[in-house]
Amino acid sequence: MTRDSFEIRLNEAQQQVLTHYLLRELQNALDAKGAQDIEVDYWHLLYEQARTRTGRTAPWPDAADLTSYLASEKVDALHARIMRTIWSDPIWAVEGWGPAADRAPFVEEFHQWKAEEERLQGVLDKLVLISLIEPRGLLEVSEGTETRVSRTQMQAKAQTDPTTGGLLYDEAGKPQPLMGPAGKYEEAGAQDIGIEVDVDTREPVRAGPNYRIIPYADSVILPGHARDRAEVWGYGKRFSRRIGELIRQTKGPHALYDAAAIDKMSTVSETATTESLARSRMGIGDTDGPTAQKELWECQLLLDLNLILEQLGEQPLRGATYTGERWYVVTLHPQTQQLLRIQHDDINRGRYLPVILFPRTDRVTEGFSVIGHKLITVIEEHTAVRNMKADRSSMVVGAPIKRLQGALWDPYEQPFGPKAVIDVRAMNELEAFDVPDVTAPLIEWERSCERTAERILGVNDIASGATQQETKTLGEIQMATEQSFVRMDLITRRFNEFMEDLAQIRHAIWQRVLAEQPDGEKPPQSLIAGLEGRGVSIDQALPGGMITASLLQGPFRFKPRGSVETADPARARQDTLGLIQVLPALLQMFPALIPMFQTPQAGRAFLRQVLRGFRWENTQAILGSPSQDMQASQM
Repeated sequence: MTRDSFEIRLNEAQQQVLTHYLLRELQNALDAKGAQDIEVDYWHLLYEQARTRTGRTAPWPDAADLTSYLASEKVDALHARIMRTIWSDPIWAVEGWGPAADRAPFVEEFHQWKAEEERLQGVLDKLVLISLIEPRGLLEVSEGTETRVSRTQMQAKAQTDPTTGGLLYDEAGKPQPLMGPAGKYEEAGAQDIGIEVDVDTREPVRAGPNYRIIPYADSVILPGHARDRAEVWGYGKRFSRRIGELIRQTKGPHALYDAAAIDKMSTVSETATTESLARSRMGIGDTDGPTAQKELWECQLLLDLNLILEQLGEQPLRGATYTGERWYVVTLHPQTQQLLRIQHDDINRGRYLPVILFPRTDRVTEGFSVIGHKLITVIEEHTAVRNMKADRSSMVVGAPIKRLQGALWDPYEQPFGPKAVIDVRAMNELEAFDVPDVTAPLIEWERSCERTAERILGVNDIASGATQQETKTLGEIQMATEQSFVRMDLITRRFNEFMEDLAQIRHAIWQRVLAEQPDGEKPPQSLIAGLEGRGVSIDQALPGGMITASLLQGPFRFKPRGSVETADPARARQDTLGLIQVLPALLQMFPALIPMFQTPQAGRAFLRQVLRGFRWENTQAILGSPSQDMQASQM
C-alpha cells in the first residue's frame, strides 16, 4: 500500500495481524449493542403501523389486525416540533472574537446559503426520525472528493507552421489544435485562431460536505460500553459498493483501495434482503459481475499503530508519523478478511456525529428509543385493547348462529342473509348467540393507554395537533400545553448540541474548499440582500464582491438559533408587540438610550424584527440597502 504520502506502509504480516485485530474489535462492538437488529426492525414496524397479528397469532380468520397509532402520533409530534425549531432563518447565530467579530454576519449568511444549497433540511429530517425510532442516530460528514468525467467544448489554439505561419492540417483536412507541455490543449486568445474541440475533464460531483445517515443496524461505536465520550476511540459504518466501482478506485494516481485485496473478492453479491424491504414487497436482485454488491466496513479509529503491532508480536512501523495516537480511516472486507485501505484522517474534528435524544446513564454509545423503550409496553397494551374492541364489535355485528344437531337447515343450501327463507321444524332449532357489546371499562381502558403515553413523553393532544377529548378549562389546557413545550424543549436542546458540532465540521470543510479557489466564490443576490438588510456594507466587507477563505478564518462559535419559543409564530409576534409597548416607557425612564434608537442601523434592525414577527416575506423591498443611508448622510 504505497499509493500516496498519506498511505500507511504495511508489509503482508503486519497487514494480516492488524486486519484480524480490527475485525475482532468490530465484532465485539456489534455484540455489545443494547438492541438486536430484529428488535429495531420491530420498532420500525410499529411506527409504520404494519400488521402484527398475521399468521398463527390471529384468533380466527378475518380477525382484526390493528396496530397502535401511539407510535406514529408521538414520534411524528416530536419530529415536527424538532424540525420546526432547528430549521430557522438563520439556522445558526454566529459569534466571533477579536477581528473575526466583524465577519460574523458574513459567516452566518454564508452557512445559511450553503445549508439550503446542500439540502441539509432533508438530511436532518431523516436523521431526527431515525433518532426517535432507534437507540441513536449517526451522521457521517465527509468532504466531497468524488469526481466524474464530463465532456465540455473549448476554443483551442490552432497549430501553425513556424516558417510560413499557416495552419497545419491533419489527414482529414481539419486544422490541428495546439497541445501544451502539460498534455492539455492551449486555450485560444483574442488574437489567435481558435478551433472548437471536445475535452474530457474530471470535475468534482459537488464541493463541500457530504452527508450519510447510518442506521443503528449498520453502525458501531467503539467501545460499545463507553461511559464517556472521552473513552470512545472509533466509529464504523457498513455499506455496499459495486465490485466494478471498487476496481476502478484501485487505478490512477488517486487510487483509494488496494488492488491486491480487491482481486481476492468474488463477483457474487453479498447484500441480503432486509425485513423492511420484505414488508414493502421489494427484494434485491441476484446480481453478479461488475454490478455485484460487496459488503464493506469503513471505520474512523484513534490508534497507536506501533503500540498495537508490538502487542500483537509484529515489528513497529518506522517514521515520526506513526508515533502516538492519531485518527485513521480504515476500510475492511469481513468476508475475505482483507484490509482495503488505511489512511490518516486529516479532519481532526471527526466525521461521525451521534444523535441521542434520550440518553442513558450507563453508556454514551446509544440511548433510549421513543418506541422501543419509552412507549413499547403502552403501544402493545393499546394494540391489544384496539384489537379486543374491534373483535368484540365484529362479533356483535355478525353474531354466530346456534344450530340444533340434526336440524333441517343447511347453510350451504340455504345461505343466511336478507330476504332468506329458512325451513325449520321447531322455532328453537336456530338461535343467534347473545354477544354483549363493548363494555364501558374497555373504552376507558383504551383512553387510559392514551393518557399514559401522554404522561411518558409529555406530548398532549394539543401539542400533537389533535382535538382534546375531555372537557377542560382554557387555563388547564394552556398550562398543560406550556409544560408540554418545556419537555419538548429539553429534547430540542439535546439536538442543538449536535447542531453545534455539525456547524464546526461544516465550517472546517468549507474553509478547505474555498482555500482551493484563489479567486473565491461569487455570492448569490439573496445573500447580499440579507447582509444589507442587517445593516452591513457589502462594498467595505467584500472587496471585489467574492467570498474567499479569509472570510471564514478566525474563532467562531455557532449557536443554534431556534428554540421552542422562537418556533411558535404566535409567541414571537406576541413578544414583538410586547417590546413595542415597553419601549416608550423605557426611553422615558432612560433618555440617554434615545440616540441609540435614532440611528438608521437601529431602525432597520428593529423593523426587520417586526417584519419577521409578522412573517413578511419581501423584507428587502422595505428595508432597502445601507448604501442608501450613506448617500443620505452625504447629502
